[in-house]
Amino acid sequence: MTASVARRRRRAMAGATVSFALVLVAAGLTFVGATTIANSNEGAVVQGDVRPVILLPQTDNAALAVVDDDNRLTALIVATLLPGGEGGSIVTIPVDADASIGLGDERRPLAGLLDPGDPDGFFEAVEGTLAIVLQFGEIVGADRLAELIEPVTPVSVGLPFVPATTTTEVVGDELADLLQSTDFDVTAAVEALRSTPLPGTNADRQTNIFALWSAFAAATPIDAADDVPVDEFGLPVTAATIDDVFSRLWQGPVQVRDLAVASAQSSTDGNETDVSVLDRFDSLLVFAQISPARVSKPNVGLVFRVEVPITDAQLTVESSPFVDRSDVARSALGQLLFLQANVASVNVAPNPEGAPTKTRVEVADEKFVADLQKSLSPVFGDAEYVVSEELIAGIDVVMTIGTGYFDAFNGDTVASSEGDADTVVADA
Repeated sequence: MTASVARRRRRAMAGATVSFALVLVAAGLTFVGATTIANSNEGAVVQGDVRPVILLPQTDNAALAVVDDDNRLTALIVATLLPGGEGGSIVTIPVDADASIGLGDERRPLAGLLDPGDPDGFFEAVEGTLAIVLQFGEIVGADRLAELIEPVTPVSVGLPFVPATTTTEVVGDELADLLQSTDFDVTAAVEALRSTPLPGTNADRQTNIFALWSAFAAATPIDAADDVPVDEFGLPVTAATIDDVFSRLWQGPVQVRDLAVASAQSSTDGNETDVSVLDRFDSLLVFAQISPARVSKPNVGLVFRVEVPITDAQLTVESSPFVDRSDVARSALGQLLFLQANVASVNVAPNPEGAPTKTRVEVADEKFVADLQKSLSPVFGDAEYVVSEELIAGIDVVMTIGTGYFDAFNGDTVASSEGDADTVVADA
C-alpha cells in the first residue's frame, strides 16, 4: 500500500525539486580509503585509543562571485571537487540570499554586501550564510570568468526566462546563438541574466543562472593533457589555486544543484529589495554530502554523521511521511539542529538490503550514551546504541536512520525509557 500522497507532499521541502543523488558523489563520500592515524586528536579520540580513524575527504572548493561592468553581483556559485579530484558539483546560490540566514531582525542580501575592494569580507559573509569553509573565493568579471569556463565553451543552452531589452539587445534566439558561438561573449550573457524583468526578478534570474551553469556541466568531462597529481597515498594533491579547482572540475562529471529558499522577505538595509532566506536544512544537506570536512560546526553539541540507507520500497509504506531519502535526511537534520547538535556529514545512498527498523547510534565514547538516550529517544524512538569500533575524524556520533523513525515522526510510538533502551557497549 502506498503512503498518503497529501501527507508525503506536505513533508517535501519547498523548492527542493532538483535531485542530488549523483552516484559518484555518494560513492566518493563513503570516505577516502581507511586511513589510520596512530595518534589522532580529532573528534572524540582520546589519548591511547588504538581504534582506526577514518578521514573525511578533503574536497577542494572555490566560490565565484560574478559581477557585471558596474560591479553588481549577477551570479554566485560554489564549486566542489569529487574526492578523486576530477569532476564534482556546482551549487548556485541566490545573489539575494540573506546573509543573516533568517535569524534576528536583520535581512541583508549578499549582493548588498559585495565590495570589490574587500573580497575577504564578502566571502566571509558567504561562509557564514552557507555554514561552510571556503578554500578559495574570487570576484570575477567577464574576462576572468571566460578564462575559468573556457574548456566547456561554447555551450548550447535554453534560458527558461527570456531577458528583457532594458540593458541589452541580446534576447531569445540571439542569446542562444551568442552562447554557442566561438566568440563566446560572457559580458553579454551576464548582462542578459541581470536584466530578467519583473515580476519574480530574483527567482527568474536564478532559474536562468542555474540553466547556464547546467549547460557548462553538460559539456563535461573534458579530456585533460595531464592527470591530477597524487601524493604518496594515492590521494589527489590539494589544489593550489582557483584555476586548479576549475581545471580539475571540468575533467570529470559535474552535477549542478540549486538551494531551496524557505521564504522571501524584505531587506532591512535600506535598499527596498527582496531577500531570499535559504532553507537551512536543505543547504546543510547539500554541503554535508559534497564537502563534509568543510562544513562549519557552530552549535555546542556533538558532531553527527547521518546515514539514510532506506530503500525506495521502504519509503512507499503507509506509515512513511517522507517523499525520498533526502526528505528523511532533512527531517533528521532539523531535529538534530533543534537539539543544538552539529551535522557535518550526510550519506543518503540506499542499502540494497534495506534499513533496519531501529535507528542505530554509534558513539565514539561510551560516556555520550546516557545523554543521547534522553535527548534522541523522544524524537527518533527506540534505538540501538553502540560504541564504534572505528572512528571518523571530527565525528562524535554516526546515526543510521531506521524505518522506525516513520512511526516516531508520526507520533505513533512511545519512546523507550533510559532503562529499557538497547545499549551495546563494545570493548574497542
